[in-house]
Amino acid sequence: FKILSGDVVKTNKLRYAKNGQDFSFGFKLDDQVHGPQRELSMHFITPEYAHSLDEIRMHSAGKDELRVVLEPDERVLPDLRLLIKTEKYTKRKQTSSLSAVERQILQAKAAQNDAREKELIERVRRAVGQAELIINAADVPSGSTDAVARVTDGFQDLVSRTYTQLKLLGGVMYPEKQVAAAANPEDGLFSADELSKLAIPGADVLSTVVRKDGRGEEVTVKTIVDTFQTKPYGWDLGSIEVVIGYLVGASKLTLTVDGNVLKRSEVAAALRNTQKHAH
Repeated sequence: FKILSGDVVKTNKLRYAKNGQDFSFGFKLDDQVHGPQRELSMHFITPEYAHSLDEIRMHSAGKDELRVVLEPDERVLPDLRLLIKTEKYTKRKQTSSLSAVERQILQAKAAQNDAREKELIERVRRAVGQAELIINAADVPSGSTDAVARVTDGFQDLVSRTYTQLKLLGGVMYPEKQVAAAANPEDGLFSADELSKLAIPGADVLSTVVRKDGRGEEVTVKTIVDTFQTKPYGWDLGSIEVVIGYLVGASKLTLTVDGNVLKRSEVAAALRNTQKHAH
């Protein structure tokens, strides 16, 4: 896991090419969870995994994860075990009572082990570069043999399959600084065309607010953010704030803080203050 996450992939977020948004993911290795988990997962399958490729495909159905089935390399896990054993042994034997010859032998072993680790990292990198990629029981094609490029190819597919309503934003990420322009359309900072594009995601946010309000729920900005950051939406925070700002500017929503209705000119500062989202 350390080699895969720290030396090969080296990140826990990847960029979705269609809109430039970064999505975080959690790691799994042979069904074991490693580190913090997210809505999306990158699940590495080693040659020692107990199931066949067809079973791996079947077991992936309905899961929001990219399965990276490493190219079979019979020696990679025995060599990893040897690496760990040698590392433990050399550390344990490092005592002040060693003779010069013994110290020299241990140093040679440690140097040999460092070289083994570098070689293993390269082998694991190559295995990822040749890995089978699977999402929701289907194979995902990739022409890349570079490890990071290959998993990034698979990740594009994972994002588009998981966040089916991301397309409502029209392939755009709206920065927080545009909240004021959306909330104050009379200032003319958004063109009529840009405002009409915001109407599409705006309709979904508005219907969510109306539905929750109809059920007697108190709807806060936090409620909306929590709904639209997760699947099937996957929208980024800035875009959600801009869409809310647009709905206020279009007189379809009002925002209140501590019982006071906000003026349009006050909306941007309130929305950009995440501490206030629950209020």
